[in-house]
Amino acid sequence: MTKHRVVVTGIGVICANGNNKDEFFENTINGVSGLKECSLFDGSKLSTSFVGEIEREMPYLTTSSDEPERIDHIVKNSVEELLEDSGLTKENIQQMEDRACLSFATSLASNGRILGYVNDKENGKKNADWLVKIPQFVSTIKEETGVEGGCYTTMSACAAGTTAAGIAFDLIQQENAELVIVGGADPMTEFSNYGFHALRSLSNNQCRPFDKQRDGINIGEGGAFFTFETLEHAKKRGAKIYGEVLGYGINNDAYHITSPDPKGVGATASMNMAVKDHPHVLDKINYVNAHGTGTKLNDVMEAGAIDRFFEKSQKQPYVSSNKSMIGHCLAAAGALELASTMLSIHHQIVPPTIRLEDKLDECGANHFNTSKEELVVDYALSNSFAFAGNTASIFVGRLHE
Repeated sequence: MTKHRVVVTGIGVICANGNNKDEFFENTINGVSGLKECSLFDGSKLSTSFVGEIEREMPYLTTSSDEPERIDHIVKNSVEELLEDSGLTKENIQQMEDRACLSFATSLASNGRILGYVNDKENGKKNADWLVKIPQFVSTIKEETGVEGGCYTTMSACAAGTTAAGIAFDLIQQENAELVIVGGADPMTEFSNYGFHALRSLSNNQCRPFDKQRDGINIGEGGAFFTFETLEHAKKRGAKIYGEVLGYGINNDAYHITSPDPKGVGATASMNMAVKDHPHVLDKINYVNAHGTGTKLNDVMEAGAIDRFFEKSQKQPYVSSNKSMIGHCLAAAGALELASTMLSIHHQIVPPTIRLEDKLDECGANHFNTSKEELVVDYALSNSFAFAGNTASIFVGRLHE
């Protein structure tokens, strides 16, 4: 079986520092942070009230903190931009019938509803309305895009967005689809903020990935969606091509429910899997979009894993973390970071990590840049390393005919 080449022909984004892909990337490369004091709920009891909250006025999005409503708005905004950017209509996709599929990532975005039900039950109420109020996210996306083929939803914690992209890649390579709408979305929730607070994983202020003084994360929200399709289909319809998806790797090191394996076994394995079909390309990878949460344990592990992964390379890559500007967007994190990576390839600029002043020794000789860098980005990796040992990496590059 001939494996089809998979290209990215459309991107749609919404997050704390951009209400579309262009604003997002312009702010990201210039180090503009979207972290602000939370306005959706009382964060006074949290170790930090700084979050990556979407505050701009835009179509669909309201100031509501209702989670299902909020994620629906996030999805609709990013999918609307995606279709326009891809040069596709709902009718175009419907005409592909089962050759167009969907791969979507989210966390349990309605945890707040479940918590409300539990609290109500403790107070003698037995209303289970939350069961029918949880939105059917996949149905929303299908309705917006016209996808009629298979639909796949991934919940692998903060590795879900990257894993969803990997599933889309497989669907096309294995001839189960010609085109896949792929992405991830998660809203800001009180539940997730207080959950990470209970784990003592939140920063006391604003996160600073890979810095020796880092002390935790800030929760963010957002969504990013892509059109993946075969190179042949993209050329036939004259699509703009951002770059090519070359491989991905997923792994689980089963080390601990919330702590990463300090040796980076899963992280190294997923990076190796992502490039396994391209064994001679290591010296050409010059950018890594890191998971880079800003926590004590993750950053040491990831910096060391990246350093070991490139130890046989003739040059060291640039490495940066979007989370310093948009927060940790949970299941949407990998999707937003892939968007940043594809736009870096398209524009040949890599973004900085902000607030990085004294980098970890584990960073080695790799370039953890603190300002934007214009360079030839031929190939890049984007990493997502999550709770419960879930690790995922995706390997992308410029289209080389």
